[in-house]
Amino acid sequence: MPADLKSSTGQNSFLDALHSEIITGSESLAFWIKQIQAQGAIEGLFNLETRLKGIRSFFNIDHLALSEDERSGLITRNFASEIAIVRQAIQTCEALACIVVKTDTGDKFEFEEFLETQMRRDRMLDFSVSRMLEQRTPRDSVSQLLVSLNDLRITIDALKTQSELNYQLFVSLGRFFNHEIKNCRYIDMLMSQRFRLQYDLIDNKALTGVMRRISDETVRRNLALALLYLYRFLKYLKLVSADLDSDRPLKQNLVIFALLHEEMGNLSDFLRSRFLKNQEAGDPLKNAAELISYSLKMEAQRVLNRELIFIAREMDPMPVYAKIENGHGLLRNCCQSGILTLIQSIDKNFDATTLFPSRAEKLVAAEKLRRDLWDLRQWLTEVLGNKEELDSNKILERIASFKEISLRTLMYRDWAEFESFSDAIAVSSSFIEIRTHIRKFVSFLETLIQEVSKRSVFQEKPPQ
Repeated sequence: MPADLKSSTGQNSFLDALHSEIITGSESLAFWIKQIQAQGAIEGLFNLETRLKGIRSFFNIDHLALSEDERSGLITRNFASEIAIVRQAIQTCEALACIVVKTDTGDKFEFEEFLETQMRRDRMLDFSVSRMLEQRTPRDSVSQLLVSLNDLRITIDALKTQSELNYQLFVSLGRFFNHEIKNCRYIDMLMSQRFRLQYDLIDNKALTGVMRRISDETVRRNLALALLYLYRFLKYLKLVSADLDSDRPLKQNLVIFALLHEEMGNLSDFLRSRFLKNQEAGDPLKNAAELISYSLKMEAQRVLNRELIFIAREMDPMPVYAKIENGHGLLRNCCQSGILTLIQSIDKNFDATTLFPSRAEKLVAAEKLRRDLWDLRQWLTEVLGNKEELDSNKILERIASFKEISLRTLMYRDWAEFESFSDAIAVSSSFIEIRTHIRKFVSFLETLIQEVSKRSVFQEKPPQ
């Protein structure tokens, strides 16, 4: 991409969002990344960065696939399986780092020029001279990273003789990993950036056209950022898909799922803070943002708590493959649905085939059902929040409207339970009884919203 490429907000909101979000880094780092891209190795660098971030997330207990009993007994639990996964992920990172460091990046930087650049930009040295001498270029940082990863892998190998690898050891290894990443100057810079032009720029005229319709600059920028997040998640999931297709070791992808769990939670919070209280966003976009915020958090947690549970200790490769594939499919569909929902909240006639041509028809049908279920859930929640006496006739009319339009798209096995809630409300004889049945109905609808994403149609792989 030319260095002088600029665009007004109306012309390309994605480019504007990227420019505003990328943390200013060293000129040396930016130049090095451009050279890596020119040599066709940018995907290898992205893979390396993703897995390093994933290992960091994996060392955070909040992002591990553990049962409630395991979480309550962390002190006595054996973390040998998790440490083995870290070792596997580190070995993959070593291989990726070797590829990156061997990439021909042309001219090297002179230390005097490097030092002058840093003094001009920062007006002061933020790192010791000795550290700069050790890591004059990004390639030097990758070399340092290789040494650190090798040390950690050898340390883990030495621990194999121990029968119990406890929680304290797991936490200690995580601190060591984070400390070593901080010591790799340019790797630390690389991982501190949320987005990067070489990875994240969305080049889609249909999406750009929708963005132009948003008059409020803040809303436009926030929507662009939300889409950048969702597309970045799909890139993470492509790495998982590549391992599934290539018969590579799969357990190491738990670090990528840990990263997704962390970042999907962050995006959920972002959507709530940027859209739900912003009057300029408008009701359709606010409703879409709330649905996606809810779905991201629930799907990420469900994948961790249900799809990937106990996988770290699983020795049979078939269940491992099935669980990784299911987790991948659920999160992929959650992200694709989120993108489509946001865009169609601005343009309800937006053609989904321009984004997901191989799966558009099924994705649109299921996403409409999810939105209809969510709208009914929201309406009933508002009814519960109304302090006035409940009008059972209005409630039954709203449920009847859903049944007429959307019930047929539910799986047949869900019809009976749906009807039972409707019947229970119809025969309720008291205010308290109606409220009780509505609360149960809302919980049922929330379960249905999650189950729609797990249907077999969503597990189909797109044509290669």
